[in-house]
Amino acid sequence: MFYSRFIFLCLFLITSSSAWPMGHVSTQTDEGPLIGKAAPDVVLTKSDGTSGSVIGSRQGKKAILVFWATWCPHCYEDLGTINDNIASAEQKGIKIILVDVGETKEDVNKYFNQRQMKLVSFVDEDSFLQGAYHLIGVPTLIFIDEKGIVRSMTHAFPADYENYFDVNK
Repeated sequence: MFYSRFIFLCLFLITSSSAWPMGHVSTQTDEGPLIGKAAPDVVLTKSDGTSGSVIGSRQGKKAILVFWATWCPHCYEDLGTINDNIASAEQKGIKIILVDVGETKEDVNKYFNQRQMKLVSFVDEDSFLQGAYHLIGVPTLIFIDEKGIVRSMTHAFPADYENYFDVNK
């Protein structure tokens, strides 16, 4: 019993963020403290050096807010899918907004460059949004409608992502 607690404590202390990797849990959740409420917003710096409002960047469109981290293997898979499908999503009127949790702009840029991804991410170095969005791990995807209301969430990028906006309208 002591040994298992010791291992857990060590893992907790060496984790770079308090958000844990979630794995590919693709179950859509339409219950929770934010569902049906306005999406919390903050101004953050992006990996390209600009800054702006996270939710405001959706420009009145539906948005998928993707919380991720460079150390998360499941995020790597989802970011590859997003990188390949971002143009298609935007043609459907859906903005994909990335938010790296707990790392630096330099970490994010190095990660994107090494993987040859043409993505830009907000960088939440202080993990401020982690509390506002009640994150329990990464990846976490929040589906926000055109009015800025949170409709659902999941922990993996779904093939049928367009359907995640129609929950509880």
